[in-house]
Amino acid sequence: MSLLSNPIFLLLLVIVLGELIGKVRIWNLSLGPSAIIFVALAFGHYGYTLPEAVQTLGLAMFIYAIGLQSGPGFVSSFRRHGLVMALAVLVMTSVGIAVTYACCRLFGFDAAIGAGLLSGAMTSTPSLAAAVELLGPDKAPAAYGVTYGIGVIGVALCVKALPKLLRTDIAAEEQRLADELAAINPPIAFQHIEVSNPNIYGRRVVDLHLKSIAPVTITRLLRRGADEPVLVGADTVLNEGDHLRVVGRLADLEKIQLYIGRPIEGEIAFDRVLTKKDIVVSKPEFAGTTLGFFNFREVFNVQVARITRNGVDLPADANTRLHLGDVLHAVGDERSLRNIARIVGNDLKATYDINLLPILLGLILGILLGQITLPLPVLGSFTLGTTGGALVAGLLLGARYQTGRLIWEIPATGNRLIRDLGLALFMAAVGTTAGTTFIPTLQTYGLPLVLSGILVTLLPVVVGMAVGLWLLRIRFLRMLGVMVGAMTSVSGLSAAGTLSATPYASSAYATVYPVALISKILAVKVLFLVL
Repeated sequence: MSLLSNPIFLLLLVIVLGELIGKVRIWNLSLGPSAIIFVALAFGHYGYTLPEAVQTLGLAMFIYAIGLQSGPGFVSSFRRHGLVMALAVLVMTSVGIAVTYACCRLFGFDAAIGAGLLSGAMTSTPSLAAAVELLGPDKAPAAYGVTYGIGVIGVALCVKALPKLLRTDIAAEEQRLADELAAINPPIAFQHIEVSNPNIYGRRVVDLHLKSIAPVTITRLLRRGADEPVLVGADTVLNEGDHLRVVGRLADLEKIQLYIGRPIEGEIAFDRVLTKKDIVVSKPEFAGTTLGFFNFREVFNVQVARITRNGVDLPADANTRLHLGDVLHAVGDERSLRNIARIVGNDLKATYDINLLPILLGLILGILLGQITLPLPVLGSFTLGTTGGALVAGLLLGARYQTGRLIWEIPATGNRLIRDLGLALFMAAVGTTAGTTFIPTLQTYGLPLVLSGILVTLLPVVVGMAVGLWLLRIRFLRMLGVMVGAMTSVSGLSAAGTLSATPYASSAYATVYPVALISKILAVKVLFLVL
């Protein structure tokens, strides 16, 4: 079988077979991409392994893509939910330490086997590196090889089984989270208001300082007795009885009504002269440019009512910085709208173009960050490693969005491709490596190590889910992300992605991953002290 000695052929074969097996459904359950590691374990057992570089590259790609996607909302997410999520992670890590310690005392495992057991069953490669540094390369990697497969499979199966066991309606959970986000970031609406406040009669819009009251935009004005509305600019003078179309969030519209006048029914529509058009920002040179830079109202006599970004409506503020793919909802003359469309691109296909340079630079930055060693009092040095470095790089660059001409954000389809490819590479490589020691270690340490691996994997999940769902009141989809993040389980996150296409689980994963990474490295050091 000389072809199997070719790492490229072996890699492709493992991934293809895993993808095919992962699509098989039994009792309405399927392994999905996690099946790749089962195939890889089988090949590894017979001596066919992949280079470690494949594992490192795959892990970096997957985690970097997660960080990049979660970066824009990471800070706000941590402010809103991060503390309770971090508490759930610490609970799971503490349970993992306690169960590992109990198994070591019960079965007579030494500190090295205990550290490998904890690292493998909780799928933490960085903590294994810490264990090898503290206790040597003999026993810990072997225990890790046996229990890692248990951890990977166990977490993935838990993710698949939990919705059925808890009778959770995923669609309903998605709707609840969507409603929660809508309450935090309300959608943009409009209201027709009649000017009835004598204090603003005869005054220009710019002199009213409406932005100091609420971030709204007046887009149309219908004079009393007129048949056709006009666009509203800074110099537009408001008169008694004017009908205005005001765009903003509902709470802001209520505030502005108290200042301008009473709400009215009916439509202020453009029949002949003006029209409305949705324009997509697709030219990279305008990414990061403020809306006010274009001065659409004064130059083109066009009013931008609102901006839609990633399905979320934003106020059309002059200081709002545009992103690729933003949709400008504009009103104006048809010819002017066509000119604006030509300026900003209005090419939806162009927004799906992927530039490899920012991706590669981001991965390089992640690897460099992973090499930095930080001294910690009492517990010694700490290194993020490739995984932690890639995540930090992704979060930072995703939040920054753009540096000069480089746009770090990747279109959703491209991000998903990088994530799926990185995951496949990682599971194929780590599976073949673990497969070489799986049977020998199993024969040496036997059933106690397997049983311990199952306990160290399942009990933190059970306790963590119970505490998170019922005590800390974390929503189910977010709790899935917290759980797989606490277990640092790539395959678990992949399994969560098959339950829901929403980003709630992956965002929670990225939020808690740094806490999980550090806590489990420290957990190995704690075990070293107590065993």
